[in-house]
Amino acid sequence: TTHQPTAASSDTQAMASGAAPRLVNGEAVRSFLLGRWSISKTFDYRLGGGKGSLEGVATFTETHQRRDVLMYEERGTMHLEGLGKPVEAYRKYCFNTARWPVEVYFVDDPTKKHIPSLLPELDCHTSFFVPLPFGVDAAGQSSTSGSSFEHLCVEDLYSGNLRLQGTDSFEWNWTVVGPNKDGGITASYQRMSGPAATG
Repeated sequence: TTHQPTAASSDTQAMASGAAPRLVNGEAVRSFLLGRWSISKTFDYRLGGGKGSLEGVATFTETHQRRDVLMYEERGTMHLEGLGKPVEAYRKYCFNTARWPVEVYFVDDPTKKHIPSLLPELDCHTSFFVPLPFGVDAAGQSSTSGSSFEHLCVEDLYSGNLRLQGTDSFEWNWTVVGPNKDGGITASYQRMSGPAATG
């Protein structure tokens, strides 16, 4: 496990004031994400996808085996241009908050089953997706409320960012460029329940 810095006392004040919390270690990321979120996504692909939207719910829950590992599950109704009726969509990731920067893993990806699982103690197969390097943004500037990252999928480069909008909202957006895909996904999350929710 990579050493994590300790959280500053100002994190509690930020949470109380509604300002975006400072994600300075894995525990701060875990505390912020834990809970249930409404999600609203838009898709805009010029190549390798479609145009449309998704409305649904995302949950971050602790795994039974490890408190510092969160399972992300997203369920929603997707409307795509050209399809007569909506389709149900499902996605799952694993957030390892014991690592710093926090690491996001694919869960049970059939194309990665030949790779040893990163967290063999879990009841699922995990393989590396992206890091969440809070502390420094893509331009090298200090940023404890945002993270930028990249993922190369064969020949298509996904560039993403996760940005906190306050104690109860964040965005997780992607652009993709390559010979097979060209487009973007914007996703807004609003807390429904969880540790940081008020009232």
